[in-house]
Amino acid sequence: MTKTVDQSDLKGQLAKRTMTKAENFNQVIKNELAVNFQAIKSLVPKHMTPERLARITLTAISRTPKLAECTPETIVGAVMNCATLGLEPNLIGHAYLVPFRNNKTNQMECQFQIGYKGQIDLIRRTGEVSKINAETVYENDIFVYVKGEDRRMVHITFDMLPLLEKYIPKEVDSYLDAMVLQAINDIRERNPQSQGKPVRYYSSYHLKDGSFDFTTMTKEQALEHANRFSKSKYNGQLTGPWKDHFDSMALKTCIKEMSKFMPISIEVQEKLTTDESVVKVRQNTSGIESDNVFDVEYKVMGDDGEPDDEGTTAIDPNDTSGDVTK
Repeated sequence: MTKTVDQSDLKGQLAKRTMTKAENFNQVIKNELAVNFQAIKSLVPKHMTPERLARITLTAISRTPKLAECTPETIVGAVMNCATLGLEPNLIGHAYLVPFRNNKTNQMECQFQIGYKGQIDLIRRTGEVSKINAETVYENDIFVYVKGEDRRMVHITFDMLPLLEKYIPKEVDSYLDAMVLQAINDIRERNPQSQGKPVRYYSSYHLKDGSFDFTTMTKEQALEHANRFSKSKYNGQLTGPWKDHFDSMALKTCIKEMSKFMPISIEVQEKLTTDESVVKVRQNTSGIESDNVFDVEYKVMGDDGEPDDEGTTAIDPNDTSGDVTK
């Protein structure tokens, strides 16, 4: 006797199993966050709460299914970095929780990445920078610059070009003026109808003393950097942020390179080095381990402000509502 299988019911069962697996992982992460709640609480700055950070983490996992394949300790480690730097993950471009496979261990791990907006935020907090900016240059923009002691840069976006239709300089007294004039003439000859594709990226800053500097790279240079340093690859092809958000990652790279020469504090430089790190929480200890030079030490504090040796939690690990509350 031949037994038939109800395919629609089979699909329903498979979907249910998948959902159960995701829910189980969600519960595992809630448990891990519960265990480390007081540690996270001791790290977050005043503008952030550990409860909100925990909720954002669970939301990030639900929106990025590959995170559910990562080892829980690396996800919690990434959350620790978010707490330390005061950057919220996967929301407004400040920081990201990025899944990738560690070929040495053959495990999926969560990598902490700072977005270019997060880099700008960290640098602005120093109080030493009056302006900091990062922009994409399109093929029909005007972009010219001069390096050296008299560093200067001009970026005129495509939508502003009509204002230059009748522009005729009275005199050309510098290389920069000559390059701008040549760029304007080139645009007039080509008469483009749109801004075109991204071709270059740059970041710039002004210090309070008036000092100015910038870093720029072409799209080809950004792609070369991505292929060389990105850990998110599949069959040799870029995946993750470099594939999905190439322009943002290129801007971030410009800021990262520029920051190496900025007169900012060692503390901020160290914070920026946490980018693209994998951090693992050490079980039953008061710290984290990382292959990054930046590390965090903390004490678990009780509600009375005194060190809490028992490491009590303010998260209910048995709560399945999806909320993490104090």
